[in-house]
Amino acid sequence: MVEEIATVVQVEAAGVWLQTKVVSSCQACSANDSCTSGVVAKAMTRRDYRFFLPQTTSESELLVGQQVRIGIHEDVLVKSALLVYLLPLLSFISALALAFSAGWSEGGQLLLAIGGGVGGMLLSRKLSLNLGSVQQQVQLLAVLPNLTVQNY
Repeated sequence: MVEEIATVVQVEAAGVWLQTKVVSSCQACSANDSCTSGVVAKAMTRRDYRFFLPQTTSESELLVGQQVRIGIHEDVLVKSALLVYLLPLLSFISALALAFSAGWSEGGQLLLAIGGGVGGMLLSRKLSLNLGSVQQQVQLLAVLPNLTVQNY
């Protein structure tokens, strides 16, 4: 299970709104100051991802600002990655190979390949609906304790 820390940003009767921060792997690397990729990663704006998690009995005591640990199963993550990346790419390559073997001109090959890639994206969107929504796949694993530091 892939786990992440999320913050409760809003509590409703039907569930809670959670927010996670998207962090690049370059920020965890010790060489990010001297690496070109690290410099580019610092220049990019950090995004937050918000989503709604339907209420279960264990979430009834959540408060705004509280942190929780959420998780998603690896198989769901792998299936999603295959749908989003591999299916459009394979559709693009297949359409290009078909146009090439049919002896089309380069312009026709390019147009058919682009059409195949767009078709693959549309197909992946349709197939992703069968996987279920993010709300059904994300599980609340634990409510983290609130720790405060006091200076004496």
